[in-house]
Amino acid sequence: MKTPITLEQIRRFASAWYQALDQHVPVEECFSLVAEDDLRMLFPDGDIRDFDSFKTWYERVTHLFFDENHNIQSLEATVRDDEAEVKIVVGWQASWFEPPAAKSKRVSLNATQGWLLRRSIRNVHGLEIVYYDATVEPFMYAPGFARL
Repeated sequence: MKTPITLEQIRRFASAWYQALDQHVPVEECFSLVAEDDLRMLFPDGDIRDFDSFKTWYERVTHLFFDENHNIQSLEATVRDDEAEVKIVVGWQASWFEPPAAKSKRVSLNATQGWLLRRSIRNVHGLEIVYYDATVEPFMYAPGFARL
């Protein structure tokens, strides 16, 4: 019998996911954290179902946003066998520049996300994202910051 997925394992995985996004690691490294099959990721700007659509999204956001910081505010999980349903609230700050503006813009928000994770041998964390809804609830913007 396999060892059950633990909340600590999920926390480590989530931290690794957000760190990869913040550091703009190579797309293949990020893709090793998501399922190769049955993948569904929902973002305000589109859906991701495979490596090609993930790569398109990833290259766009890593070329647009900089000085990114993701901070986990809360994480709850329900584990069943080799899967875990996760509700995560992440604080996200990022800057972007829209030429010919004189200054960049800065966003600061909390995003409530829903994930489905399952066991995986594709990365050192032993988990992968199968389903990812980036907007389970509307973004909660910090006062005084730009909006997307």
